[in-house]
Amino acid sequence: MPRKKEKAHTTIILCVDRDNDLGRKAKIEGPVIGKEKNLEAAKKLLLADPTESDANCIFAAIKKYDDLKKQFGNLEVITLTGYGKAGFKSDQKINEQLDMLEKKYKIDGFILVTDGAEDDQVIPILQSRAKIISKEVVVIRQAKPVESVYYTIREALKDPYLARIVFGIPGAIALFYAFTQYFNMQGLFIQGISFIVGFYLVMKGLGIEVKLHKAYEKSIRIISPQRASFPFYVGSIFIFIFGLYTGLQNVFFTTAEQSTIIYIRALQSTYLFMALSAIFVFIARTIDVVEMKKAVLMRKYFLYAISTLTIWIILDSATLVFLKEADLNFFLFSMLFSFVIILVAFKVFDALDVTRKATKLLIGLPVYNAGGQWLGKVVAIDKARNQVLFSKNSEKPARENRFKLADGKVIVSTS
Repeated sequence: MPRKKEKAHTTIILCVDRDNDLGRKAKIEGPVIGKEKNLEAAKKLLLADPTESDANCIFAAIKKYDDLKKQFGNLEVITLTGYGKAGFKSDQKINEQLDMLEKKYKIDGFILVTDGAEDDQVIPILQSRAKIISKEVVVIRQAKPVESVYYTIREALKDPYLARIVFGIPGAIALFYAFTQYFNMQGLFIQGISFIVGFYLVMKGLGIEVKLHKAYEKSIRIISPQRASFPFYVGSIFIFIFGLYTGLQNVFFTTAEQSTIIYIRALQSTYLFMALSAIFVFIARTIDVVEMKKAVLMRKYFLYAISTLTIWIILDSATLVFLKEADLNFFLFSMLFSFVIILVAFKVFDALDVTRKATKLLIGLPVYNAGGQWLGKVVAIDKARNQVLFSKNSEKPARENRFKLADGKVIVSTS
């Protein structure tokens, strides 16, 4: 029987494109292995974006390879790619590519070539696989000084976060000024400015602004006329606008009561519209997951819709008590009624929950352990034993009955 060929010890000159500029701009996914493929990748990236520093980093790695190939017995130059600006997803993708490299090479160590602090965050990941022999930071020197005010400002404003501060806050203040002028409410202008600036700074400090921006980008991708859910998304937007309009009408066209009562009634008039708007979104998301054959996620959106309904019931009853149009017993009954609705919903959906059941819906999904390590993908299921069978490439499948489905991937309890 022929003896299995042992993998040779290899030193790897490594570039890490953590924010995946290669994928986004040149349509090249990692790992990029070998001098010629890396040279081609760097050229494509420079043609797509001549200012891209990652291309210079790859060229520097190739130069390092040429300088050291006589010094090392087995040397290879490789570029790994991440996943946009998402740190966890990027690290997850880099780990998957390192798993592939460990199958092909017996890695002696890494010579890391990087273009800045962003890629330095992968050092602990690399050190968990092999030692880092050397690290080189590539600094791009400009042909002439770029300190001109115009150039600096123009480049800085390409950053969406800075652009939102420079344009967003003054724009909001200008709109608020026009609003106060139109409704003869000039006395609110200074308070409005304080509120806008303070509100933005709080959002920025707590990281809410980034989450809202990601939610906005995700919404733009999701709302497509080519999906059956499109009418529900559009309906949700219009219901939200109707709610705001109804609330403003109650503020500006009601004068018989105290100002505090007017504002509370105006707010109450928007409750149902806001709840219906959110429920329409959840219905649309349910349609989306059915279309994408991810029906296992339906449970989540149904529970969101029911929770929204109960929040509306509680808020409305609490407001009626505050306005002295209902007594405390009515509010307590509303709380109890909402609790019963949610409890029944959870019991029903727990009985129908398939996130821990071995079904054909799981076949083809990626498998990770609790630590986030990629273990392969589901290749088959064993309904009788409620087990998933998963493997990497052509390896013998492993079995596991302690698993759960979360965010489109299967998480198993053991590796």
